[in-house]
Amino acid sequence: MVSLEENEGINRIVVSNGVNNCLNNDGLRDLLIALTDAISNGDAPILLTSDSRRAFSMGYTSDCRKISDKTHLREAYSLGTTIARTMLSSKNAIISAIDGYALGLGLEIALCSDIIVSTERSKFGMPEVAFGIPSLTGILPEVPERYSGTAYSLIKKGKIFDTDEAKNAGIVKEIVGSENFQRHALGHAKNIDSRLFKIIKSGYIGSQNRYILDDLFFKIYDPSCLTMMQLERFRNSI
Repeated sequence: MVSLEENEGINRIVVSNGVNNCLNNDGLRDLLIALTDAISNGDAPILLTSDSRRAFSMGYTSDCRKISDKTHLREAYSLGTTIARTMLSSKNAIISAIDGYALGLGLEIALCSDIIVSTERSKFGMPEVAFGIPSLTGILPEVPERYSGTAYSLIKKGKIFDTDEAKNAGIVKEIVGSENFQRHALGHAKNIDSRLFKIIKSGYIGSQNRYILDDLFFKIYDPSCLTMMQLERFRNSI
């Protein structure tokens, strides 16, 4: 589901799980392992991408029985928050390269990276909000600090927005052509000054707000509001 390869001095992590590239708990575990291995390889930049032209990732997936189980969701949340902390605290420059949809958990993971590059045709958003699926990384409270209030406003509406809106909000740093997209993304990663990012990220202190929100969420969490089947139908319809 997730693979790690060294390509021209770049640690390239590829998510590969069907056309929608949705992630379940196993996929999150694989992603965490790949990130940990890439970081242990040294200071080389990490390029996070997918093998699907439809989606970087359209979010979290599970069956309705599992997603309604607090224990299962807590495991997903633990994996998601660990991935976020790993990406945010790593001294490696991390680039998310998006060609297609980055929705829900897919967008959250991208937001944890240092740079997002995207094709013009890509789409972003948190439609999970309307289906009762929570944030699984805890990154959302940090969006106004890391990006902008405009970015947070776009995301919290739960609507899907395009690349131009994402760039204007500071989410996307560079728009690249869809033709030879992977080559463009790799070239961008190769131009990163790893030493500079190591200095910049050494002072990272995560927001404490998300931990307060996390605790509150699990106190009021109502599994009956989750509608995974409807979410899957929505993903397949767009």
